[in-house]
Amino acid sequence: MKPTRPNAMTITLPYARHRAWLLAAGAALFSLSAQAGELEALLRDSLGHPAASAAAERVLAASEQLAAARSQYLGAGGLAAEASRYEDARFIGTLSPSALANPPFARDQRRYGAYYSLPIDLSGALAASRRASASELEAARLAERQVQLLKLHDTTGAYVRLQALRRQGEVLAVQQRRVGETVQRVRQQVLSEQSSNAEQRLAEAELARLQSDQERLAGALASAEAALAEASGRSLRPQSADIAIPAWTAGEVQNSLPAALSSAEAEAASERARAAKRALWPQLQADADYFQFDGGGHSPDTWSLGAKLSLPLDPAAHRRASAAEAQARAASQNQQAAVRGAARDLQALAAAYRSARADVQALDQEVAAREEVVRVQSALQKVGMASLEDYLRQQRDLLDAEARRSQAQEQAVSAWSMAQLLLGTKVEDYIQALNIGAATAAP
Repeated sequence: MKPTRPNAMTITLPYARHRAWLLAAGAALFSLSAQAGELEALLRDSLGHPAASAAAERVLAASEQLAAARSQYLGAGGLAAEASRYEDARFIGTLSPSALANPPFARDQRRYGAYYSLPIDLSGALAASRRASASELEAARLAERQVQLLKLHDTTGAYVRLQALRRQGEVLAVQQRRVGETVQRVRQQVLSEQSSNAEQRLAEAELARLQSDQERLAGALASAEAALAEASGRSLRPQSADIAIPAWTAGEVQNSLPAALSSAEAEAASERARAAKRALWPQLQADADYFQFDGGGHSPDTWSLGAKLSLPLDPAAHRRASAAEAQARAASQNQQAAVRGAARDLQALAAAYRSARADVQALDQEVAAREEVVRVQSALQKVGMASLEDYLRQQRDLLDAEARRSQAQEQAVSAWSMAQLLLGTKVEDYIQALNIGAATAAP
């Protein structure tokens, strides 16, 4: 008895389907990997935006200001050199008992010396000024992070917008091809009197509408590319239309970036007001100087050590202190307003994110269903069992569902990104979250 050969079809087809699935999965993973690398490069380029560089320079300026405030404790001094010629001989140096024994006189005189003054911060004005500078440095650093996150948000928004438009363009191209084939078929059917001229005009009108949509899409792409070029410094179109939505990360409203920034500004304003008020108190400082005189063959020298207690009597200084206190109170109120505003905005962003994710899930099912309906309607319309108008309407509904899904994905990413800006997420954490989202996105 001859052995039977296995059916080639029962072996080849499952293998072919398995191989096709592996190729599709591999292509999807490659696309997501390329997308993650592409977006990360754009995000890092956006950190070199001139606005971010300006913010970094303001941090440097605030750091130098703090160093200057700390240096006030070291006092201040200087070196001096003078040369004078008088109309007649004059006394050299300072009048003292030893100088009266042999008074030095000269017409040409020179003086060299050094002087130094050391403040004694009994009132605490210098300490308040130092604390104010430290708070201003913290505010500058927070403002720098805010600018960086804003540029990251702009880059992400423009990139995701381009992805959504690319997806819409892909679907629109398929629709144009289908409608173009329908127009050609209807024209032939009109010639053979199988279809009416009204159906031909209807199909041609639908094709014209899709061409108009294509023009609007091109304009939207150009606008999104310009936004991406402004934010990152590069203009490109994403390699993939698959939008990766990062997972939502919650945070404390009290630690949000606007709250922290307003808190640092309020602290700085409070310390500035305290410094202005303490400057009205009696001030104490130690002085020292040494001078060498030269002229007429005489070279006397002098030195002195002393302390000075002064009481400022300046009405304008009192007014400035009152103004500083009013600004400190205003900054404190702004801090409370910032906390409330951050809580409101964060809640709204969380709701927008959840709504967009729900829309994406619902539209995934709708798009799949409408694709099947379009395939069925296409087959029925070709054999005359469905009207052309119904077929074209089903295609429009599919195109609209695809557009709404892309927009929902874009809205979800935008809400997540704005929340990171609000929470003051670290730059590296922001970039890493988008990379993880792209790597774990479903094919």
